[in-house]
Amino acid sequence: MGDEKTIEEIVDLLDNFSKSETSRMKVKVSEELPDGTLIREYHHGRCDIKSPFAKGTPFDVLEDKR
Repeated sequence: MGDEKTIEEIVDLLDNFSKSETSRMKVKVSEELPDGTLIREYHHGRCDIKSPFAKGTPFDVLEDKR
């Protein structure tokens, strides 16, 4: 019975996601968070969340010295 509930919850999550305007989903399973915890993070572009570029702190881009 528990497995069926879990499957239904995953299907609901995916159905709701497909109806949203969000274009990407990254799923990570963690034993450290309480069951049912959902964390959403927003970033600009297609770069990795929390990468130096996504945070606006790229280390390999030269500054324009005008």
